[in-house]
Amino acid sequence: MKHLSERRTEEVVVDLLTIQGWVISKPPKGRVVRQNEYKGLAGLSQLFAGKSKSGTGDAYPEFLLLSEDGQRPLAVIETKAHEKDFTKAMDEACNVYGQACHEQGHEVIAIGVAGQEKEGIRIGACKLRAGKWVPIEFESRPVVWIPTPSDTEILLSNDKKIDLSPIVPKPEILAEKADELNRILREAHIKDEFRPSHIGAMMLALWQSKGRLRRDSQWILKDVNSACEEAFQNGGKKGLTSSLHVDEANAKLASTAWRILAILESLNVVTASFAHDYLGQLYETFFRYTGGNTIGQYFTPRHITRMMADLCEVNKSDKVIDPACGTGGFLIGCLQRIYETSKVKYTDAINIIRDKLIGYESEPVTAALCVANMILRGDGKTGIRKDSCFSAKDFPVGECDVALMNPPFPHKKTDIPPQDFVERALESLKNRGKLAVILPTSMIVKKSIGNWRSKVLKNNSLLAVIQLPDELFQPYASATTSVVVLEKGVPHSPKRDTVFVRIEFDGLTLKKGSRVVRDDNLNNIPEAVSAVLNKNIKPGFSGTATVSSSQEWSPGAYVPASVPSDSEIRQSVDELLRRFASFYVRYAKEVALLRKDIDEDILKATPYRKMVGKSRLRNAGEYSSGKNTIGEHFDLFYGQKELHSRDGIPPGNSLIVSPTEQYNGCYGWLQFDKLIKPPFITVAQTGSIGEAFVQCEPCGVNDDCLILLEKEKSPLPLACLFIAAAIIRLERWRFNYGRKLTPARICSFRMIRNTSLEAEVGRTIDHWHKVLNQTLTFYKK
Repeated sequence: MKHLSERRTEEVVVDLLTIQGWVISKPPKGRVVRQNEYKGLAGLSQLFAGKSKSGTGDAYPEFLLLSEDGQRPLAVIETKAHEKDFTKAMDEACNVYGQACHEQGHEVIAIGVAGQEKEGIRIGACKLRAGKWVPIEFESRPVVWIPTPSDTEILLSNDKKIDLSPIVPKPEILAEKADELNRILREAHIKDEFRPSHIGAMMLALWQSKGRLRRDSQWILKDVNSACEEAFQNGGKKGLTSSLHVDEANAKLASTAWRILAILESLNVVTASFAHDYLGQLYETFFRYTGGNTIGQYFTPRHITRMMADLCEVNKSDKVIDPACGTGGFLIGCLQRIYETSKVKYTDAINIIRDKLIGYESEPVTAALCVANMILRGDGKTGIRKDSCFSAKDFPVGECDVALMNPPFPHKKTDIPPQDFVERALESLKNRGKLAVILPTSMIVKKSIGNWRSKVLKNNSLLAVIQLPDELFQPYASATTSVVVLEKGVPHSPKRDTVFVRIEFDGLTLKKGSRVVRDDNLNNIPEAVSAVLNKNIKPGFSGTATVSSSQEWSPGAYVPASVPSDSEIRQSVDELLRRFASFYVRYAKEVALLRKDIDEDILKATPYRKMVGKSRLRNAGEYSSGKNTIGEHFDLFYGQKELHSRDGIPPGNSLIVSPTEQYNGCYGWLQFDKLIKPPFITVAQTGSIGEAFVQCEPCGVNDDCLILLEKEKSPLPLACLFIAAAIIRLERWRFNYGRKLTPARICSFRMIRNTSLEAEVGRTIDHWHKVLNQTLTFYKK
């Protein structure tokens, strides 16, 4: 029977395998079998026959990792309870289990794991090459992690390949581990705002000490602080030591800190930090617990920082600055790009750019985290300054080639507007240098900021604007944003084509409070970078346009509308009909009463054209934007001013529509006698901007909605109204509180008549009507 400590080591291995993407279950559900379980697998039952360590029986490896079909062994794992027995674990993994697989015609990776979480874990991996077991390496050093399934397959497919790069676990794995880290710190009474710095300190300590930290409670916190002090001192940043340390007097933390170190080691943070901004990502994950804005900053997702480095085509000769660098995400994105494009070793890439990455951060804890982050990346003499970019005496005016930044959002601890950060960043650049900056939508669309935009274009050129996904900063912030790319020192010509792009999908989606990889892998970022660099035009995604003076910079104004595909329209119509149905289910009783009042002439419905004045009639018909557009088929009106404020109107039987996304736009039921005769389309201008619905009941419409009526001389089937509303909904990304939805802006949306699609939608509407009319039957008395 195995000793308890050996079982604990095996539990650690299960966790490590899960982190690396191995499904812990026997085939066909998973790819991992333990000990004698291989005996039940056809084709593998005799794999270790007569190969026990003593040579007298069958062998039973702790873990056998299999191919996706469960037919081939890919790796064997031997565990030992104590770190001192690591060499023995590797020997048995290679020369007992690995050799047995080789003799049966299966090449495998041999993995040894030794130790306990509380004393430290050692991991190694080898493969058989030219008759000799050789270590798998990263940057000429043995790897200290278990390879992923895909990496294992790659290693085995090429006899000469022994090099491997660390990978980052899936976001949901990181979120799960962050949950546990947060729980440990909470139970140790560490306040929300100090938890990221505690994690940063322990990551830096692991890096500096190469994992050689004493884990018992009387030493562990002292060792963490000592290692951090040494790292900052070596990096010439001794003054930041007090900003990144742990409380040595916290007895509860001292008793559980070993577990934090074990979690960080299981995530391979020390090695993987070379290839990934672990500290930044964990910091972002901790925002869930701190409310996202404890120090007035929202940190930029790392795939966006890399995209912006690509947009500016950062190369090894460029001097790069981030005037508000947070935890250093933009600088790390540049470092990663230079490493990949230069095709040199990581250490050589560090040496190439050591004096070319500059960052300013005035918030002490964040500055310390940023320095720690750069040290973790191998930049021991980091160019991060704990200072304000506005007052720093060493600010590099006119010296930089590229500036990348995400200015702090408005916050009680800073009253500096984003405009000032943009201007300061431009000051740092040489002529023809490039700035890529994330700005809130209000700055690129509001008329009140038009003078500032005009001022910027007097001396600089607007190269591109890329609208980012609405949920990019969620769940921490809901602001909509865009990347603006400027070229310094070249006055913007009104004849110059600026590239405008809309990124709908960035490869991630919001799920349970975290952004995780999309199941469908949709990611517009590579295409967006190509569109900017090559001025590609793709309706609905990218376009070029001339911009002058104080005009808005919003992609929604310049990306040409696409003709939606039939499948896109079907999906949008389906969502529309489900909202339509929700109204009748929720308000069946009220609809029945409304219809009764109409039938008995208690209430009357009047065509809207007869309710408005001549000037409004004339204006409504002037929005036509050519053939195959919304404007060709509909007249566009504003809603009823009488309903601008519903205060003081008592409850009644009349349906009132307002700019809400719920229940087909239903606001409620009031005493109101100026009802509009259906059918028609309503479109929200405020509130749930762009939500379009088809109204099939007489109703009053608030003037924060537009009303679309089919042209008098060109009547349309009801299906066309649903299709038109579906098309408008597909284009609602163009509008927000800074960029208002107006008749002129939606009339040009493309709408091509398609009789077969109309017939299909018509049949679907008929089906829904039959179902929904049944909900009213009970109330018809």
